[in-house]
Amino acid sequence: MTHYLDLGFLLCLVTKAPGSAVAWEVTRTLAQPIPITGLQAMQVENGLRKRFFQRDAKAQAVAAKAWGLWEFYKGEMVFALEPAPWDAAFALARSWNERLTNEPPASTFLLHPAVAAACGCTHFLSFQPESRVLAAAAGLKLLPAKL
Repeated sequence: MTHYLDLGFLLCLVTKAPGSAVAWEVTRTLAQPIPITGLQAMQVENGLRKRFFQRDAKAQAVAAKAWGLWEFYKGEMVFALEPAPWDAAFALARSWNERLTNEPPASTFLLHPAVAAACGCTHFLSFQPESRVLAAAAGLKLLPAKL
């Protein structure tokens, strides 16, 4: 695994969001299949399934379209599940959490760059400033290069 897409970046590939165009521009340059962990897959699938149960018909339609894209991309091997060293990733995330001198970010903003670092990734794809700081400190190259 050389590239790690955090949840927000990954969701931009299956839904229309402000970062979708940039996400696709960067992702098109990556070798396929793009490796993802079970955590990434579960978070995407859980978020989309939660929208299926909203009362807003438009939100349900957006989720249904995104689910279809997600399934299509998995079937076409755009994404492929790969194992991750979970104990090492959690230990790293916990150590960052303990060393922060200001209010820590949400746990997933700690965990995604920690998983990327534990997996030996070279690049971290994210639009999340808190996660990008940690990934850069761990030596990962950031994509997009600038927000």
